[in-house]
Amino acid sequence: MNIHLNVSKNSFKKTELVGLFFFDGSFTASAHGLDKNKFNAKCGEAFLVPASSKGGETTFLLGLGKQEKSTLQGVRRSAARFLAQAKTMKAKTVRLNIDGALEKYSAEEVIGAVVEGLRLSNYQFTKYKSKPAPATGVESVEIFSKKADAKSAAIAFKEAEIIAQGVYFTRDIANEPPNVMTPAYLANAAKSMAAKNNLTCKVLGLAEIKRLGMGGVLGVSVGSANEPRFVILENKVKSSQKPIVLVGKGVTFDTGGISIKPSNDMDKMKFDMCGAAAVMGAMKVIANLKLPVKVIGITPLVENMPGGKAQRPGDIIRCLNGKTVEVLNTDAEGRLILADALAYAKRFNPRVLVDIATLTGACSATFSNLAIGLMSTDEELTKRIEDAGNKTGERCWELPLWDEYFDLIKATYADIQNISKKYAGTITAGMFLKEFADHTKTWAHLDIAGTAWNESGPQPLSPIGATGVGVRLFVELVKSYKGK
Repeated sequence: MNIHLNVSKNSFKKTELVGLFFFDGSFTASAHGLDKNKFNAKCGEAFLVPASSKGGETTFLLGLGKQEKSTLQGVRRSAARFLAQAKTMKAKTVRLNIDGALEKYSAEEVIGAVVEGLRLSNYQFTKYKSKPAPATGVESVEIFSKKADAKSAAIAFKEAEIIAQGVYFTRDIANEPPNVMTPAYLANAAKSMAAKNNLTCKVLGLAEIKRLGMGGVLGVSVGSANEPRFVILENKVKSSQKPIVLVGKGVTFDTGGISIKPSNDMDKMKFDMCGAAAVMGAMKVIANLKLPVKVIGITPLVENMPGGKAQRPGDIIRCLNGKTVEVLNTDAEGRLILADALAYAKRFNPRVLVDIATLTGACSATFSNLAIGLMSTDEELTKRIEDAGNKTGERCWELPLWDEYFDLIKATYADIQNISKKYAGTITAGMFLKEFADHTKTWAHLDIAGTAWNESGPQPLSPIGATGVGVRLFVELVKSYKGK
């Protein structure tokens, strides 16, 4: 699908469908030949006005709600709804006029949201279809504005396309089947992506992981025939500032190990590497946007399998920073590999350290697919992440890291145990990780267990499968540090 930008006084090319944005209160029914109450521009509301018998164009009215309550996520979803309507009509060429949304937002904000809405909702993963469906979708979308500044609009358009490409990359690698997406395959995908996008990439194999003493990575991966990998990506930016370090959990398939999961829905555990995929996609975008901020992405990659050599409940391991862990449940494996990765980050002396992981079922039970669980040791970082989440629609909600929660993971025979004694599964997972991020005061943990993939049906901005959550959030977070 081709998307192009037209910033001019007129759009002369007639199209099969025109979309118009309206805020509640700014729409006049009579101006469009409608009776009152057929369309009031409430948030998410839409109304199709067929072309008149005298000619003209079919118009799709899109409601953004009250200005004071509207969000850019509403713009994204309205753009996605416009595209869905065009597909229903089997339209090939369509135009979306964004000027109605400029009553509240800048043209740059609206253009970015519209491109993301169109691209993210149009994503498909058809690599393994032997007979792909014939192309029946929209061929051309014109984003039109009379009011926008042409130069700044073009910059915003290009940036949004780069961001969408990063989300597509993340979705693509996360949607791969687990017999393909092994730790080695994912490490090679990261290396190939880095070479094409002006990033450096270092991959540690089993021997180096052993030499460093990464007991968490080794313990989780020992039951699998597929050896672990440890990937470090870095953008080529010269900066006197300390780097931002992003860490992503990369369990390419999670059976639960000896503490094996139920067979129902175990196929979804190919998505247990969505944290690593998000970091890789974000690094791709950060490099291509040429953001003047030093950023390092770290992704430990393992497969968690049962077997004769597999880690057992009751095992004690020693992680990279020397702390010992009593493994009471081998299905709480993500925090073990993140422990080594967070400890490894110390060598970069990060000014900001953020990890992202599909970590706990308790998080999805709490938030469903509507929010990311956030825990942090720094108020300013928390605010930056929340602001980035609100702007991108990848909303985050903070949970406490009170010292008393540590009592729930004190181990009998080691320094710490890998699961809570009973309650607060999401928070105690964060408390566990905090023990390995203790070399910095500016750390945050993002639990994306409920938001990383869709399993019940397509969502407005994502089909079934990986959502690519975290990519746009991280890019917005890194942008907030430009010049600081």
